[in-house]
Amino acid sequence: MKKIKRLIAVVLCLGLALATASCGKLKKATPEEVQESFDLFCDELIAGMVSGDPMSAHFLVTDPADYGVEFKEEDITLGDISIDAIKSGIESNASLLRHLKMYEKEVLTDEQKITYDTLCDYLEVQSAYKNAEMLNCNFSPMSGIVSNLSTNFIEYVFYDKEDVEVYLTLLADVERYMGRLFEVTREQAKEGYFLSDDNADLVIEQCEKILDAEVEPMVATFEDKMEKLDITESEKAEYIKRNKEYVDKYYLPVYEKTIDLMEELKGSRSNDGGLCAYGDEGRKFYEAIVKDNTSSDMTPEEVAEFLEDEASDLLKEAAAIAVSDYEAFESWFDYKPDFKTPDEVFEFLIDNIEKDFPKPETTKYNIEYQNKACEVDGVVAYYVLSRIDDINVNNVKVNGSAVSDDSLSLYTTLAHEGYPGHLYQHTAFCNNDDIHDVRKALSFIGATEGWAQYASYCTLDYLDISDATKRLIFINDLLTYVVVSRVDIGVNYEGWDIDDTYKYLKDFFEVDRNYDEEGNTVKYFYNTVTGDPGSFIPYTVGYIKMLDMREHAEKTLGDRFDAVEYHKWIGGIGITSFDVYEEQLELWLAAKQEA
Repeated sequence: MKKIKRLIAVVLCLGLALATASCGKLKKATPEEVQESFDLFCDELIAGMVSGDPMSAHFLVTDPADYGVEFKEEDITLGDISIDAIKSGIESNASLLRHLKMYEKEVLTDEQKITYDTLCDYLEVQSAYKNAEMLNCNFSPMSGIVSNLSTNFIEYVFYDKEDVEVYLTLLADVERYMGRLFEVTREQAKEGYFLSDDNADLVIEQCEKILDAEVEPMVATFEDKMEKLDITESEKAEYIKRNKEYVDKYYLPVYEKTIDLMEELKGSRSNDGGLCAYGDEGRKFYEAIVKDNTSSDMTPEEVAEFLEDEASDLLKEAAAIAVSDYEAFESWFDYKPDFKTPDEVFEFLIDNIEKDFPKPETTKYNIEYQNKACEVDGVVAYYVLSRIDDINVNNVKVNGSAVSDDSLSLYTTLAHEGYPGHLYQHTAFCNNDDIHDVRKALSFIGATEGWAQYASYCTLDYLDISDATKRLIFINDLLTYVVVSRVDIGVNYEGWDIDDTYKYLKDFFEVDRNYDEEGNTVKYFYNTVTGDPGSFIPYTVGYIKMLDMREHAEKTLGDRFDAVEYHKWIGGIGITSFDVYEEQLELWLAAKQEA
């Protein structure tokens, strides 16, 4: 759902700007006129993104009117979706990219050049999804609508009564919107494009968990938010009553209908394999996913080689540690830092990260465990992005079942989601007035997840552990991601079946070949990569690329390298593609060497 909305929003907003980007005018314009036109173009882009739908606008900006956008009463919906709309949006991107390239990059300012390159890289990836409208699954187990729907409403922030009224109107629209998604899914299934039966069962389990919850999260969280809102008690009571009625009438029934849909469409998938089993269109779709999820122009073949080299290096390093420090090798997995609560971890991280990172732009956050009914297998935690114009509302939710009593997992997870990971990176990015807002509304998941993984690894230095233990924690973490990502490419691009997956995994893990056994590791990995293709690749490739950039900077600058200064440079560039990062890194290093 998020990817489709993002594509359509970019198509709409770029269309608004075409009148200012006439090819003939730009060729005759002065540099100053081109720069002014480009800024106007970017202004119209962000206005178009804000105007996409009220739900997205609510999470993106504080007041849409500041961007020239006003939603009428009839506009307060969750939007619409159809195969034709998706197809039209995807097919427009290549044409829109050509319009963007009418601007003479050479006469833009340095900051505008970064924005230009960022937009080009983004649109090139999105245009690569051409002819993929039938393949994109809205009900994927980890990242599909079942988990996102509740999250979007639970994390909806109330500032005043108007926010509550919009929320309730959107809640009442859930039945209609999900009905449209059901239609799209049935169209896809008629052509053989659907989840495997195993993954459909996982979606059913998620729905049943929500329906069987003792306390409905949509009701409980709403009541909590009402307590904090400055309105009368009678108004609070009326809103609480309406919310409960809407949850029962419009929200919960769609999960029952989703279960019916999954049961109805089981067996409609035309193959038992990954995306490449759909032929050339499946392979091309996966190629686009890889580019999107690595925030780069890498092909699946290049990523596979990249991962195999990394796995080999990690295994060699682990073997070397086993020889040089066998005690650490034997005991590292027993290490548990002394943290009891998420708040303790955040406080510790905030106190320590300035050893390596610039001071955080904000330390305002709310961190808590998820309601059990909302937990999704494979999702350890999440950070809800602050609005691009207000960095002081930052919510982090932790899947308590995933971290349980593992304080090390809790520590690294919160470093990833909070400081100096997503929360730290995003708020620094959004608080940088030199960067145009249009960039702050784009998604480069390889870069963001890569940063969060890298930043989390940096925080191991703050724990009272040996270098060998730290490296073993790092190796274990990264190697797991590398292996799952390699399986992803093998299944979705190279045609691995479950036996091929077993043959690969047995070289890394103790795995059982009895695939029918509940909880079987091979089957779990196989279902994960067929249900959510490419989902682990951002964490893996982005992680390694961030490490490679750091190592390149250290090698180039030698004793002159300073971690705080380096991280300040990355923050100054903001969130973008790795192609832009790597080009800008060379410029920064050259300037440092000349200084």
